[in-house]
Amino acid sequence: MKIAFHTFIISFFGLLRKLCGVALEKYGISIVNVGSTAFLRYSGIMVRQDGNDIGIPVSVITDCDVKPYDVDSSTEEKTFNEKVKESTEAQEKKNEKYTNGAVRGFTSPRWTLEYCIALSCLSKDFHKAVHYGMKILNAREYISLTDAKIGEANKDAETEAQLWESLSDAERAYRIYDLMLNGDGKSSLKAIVAQCLASALRWRTSKIPEGVTQEKMFDLDLYGFKTDEAKKAELNTQIEKDQYLRYIVNAIKYAAGEKI
Repeated sequence: MKIAFHTFIISFFGLLRKLCGVALEKYGISIVNVGSTAFLRYSGIMVRQDGNDIGIPVSVITDCDVKPYDVDSSTEEKTFNEKVKESTEAQEKKNEKYTNGAVRGFTSPRWTLEYCIALSCLSKDFHKAVHYGMKILNAREYISLTDAKIGEANKDAETEAQLWESLSDAERAYRIYDLMLNGDGKSSLKAIVAQCLASALRWRTSKIPEGVTQEKMFDLDLYGFKTDEAKKAELNTQIEKDQYLRYIVNAIKYAAGEKI
């Protein structure tokens, strides 16, 4: 059995492994959500004391955690600072730290997974998903989106995209991710946004019957809509080639026993 460790929401991870053509049950992959950075405590279980490879590939997925901004010590005002070099150094250091025998580290090339998604080929989808998540969170009594709310969320995302048109890709990604965060840098939206993003991408890659509107995107599995293989293949290619998402794809493939 192979084991994949991760720190993000299973719904998004599950979508990626489907796009990569990796069936978890076929490869005997277990997903273990570690709610802290104490990976070595768990991954060490899969390492022999004599240093020999146990033969079970383990992928440890984590964030590089280099924040792309500086904070003024007196005003506490944030100033965007991409910090490419620092991020690369942190990524390499963490990958080395968590790689031992059959255990391999897969660290985000920038700040967090969410920030990497906002930087990636899924940026527009993620931006909309953040607004979908805010609509759901604020609705309270309703747990899903109506077509009207989806339209409003899409419009909000498009308006912001126009306002941020002159910014670099990295700063736009920062603005998108910042929509999710509270004043303390935490978020109550992560699970909702992950589900919204996964549902929106499934919608994009499905054959939608005539007359079915996007508010049904959360019900795709329930209604068993067929996959549009051409669209799925196109999206899969984009994700596999994307420099900000490749580390997750490689983690899934490694856990499935593929050489990367």
